[in-house]
Amino acid sequence: MFTRCLFNLVSHLIFSRWVRGYEEHHGVCEDAYATRLGPLHLEVNQCFVLDHEDAAIGFQIPTWHYRNGRFQSGRLSLRYRVCRGTEPIRPSGVDIYWLRPLSQVPDSMADDTDFPL
Repeated sequence: MFTRCLFNLVSHLIFSRWVRGYEEHHGVCEDAYATRLGPLHLEVNQCFVLDHEDAAIGFQIPTWHYRNGRFQSGRLSLRYRVCRGTEPIRPSGVDIYWLRPLSQVPDSMADDTDFPL
């Protein structure tokens, strides 16, 4: 019951007029729709090869960490996903991950002559 309600809510909000940054992707195996509603990130994936569809709602918190003598920004992503169907591709539940920027390549390593390959 909760899964169906949350899936319907996210699906309706994605196609509402209050969202911004609407994106869609139509691949060989599934269709994906994503958008932002204020601080929330909404996403729906519909797989038509397998019996699976999922909806996710989440948000990202900006973070800062000290690295190589300076502060760098990152993001902490919190997301809750619900799935429907008998062949789940992605798991239901809470996802928490930290997106950090890639480290800068030192100038001494940027020159191709250091690597004879």
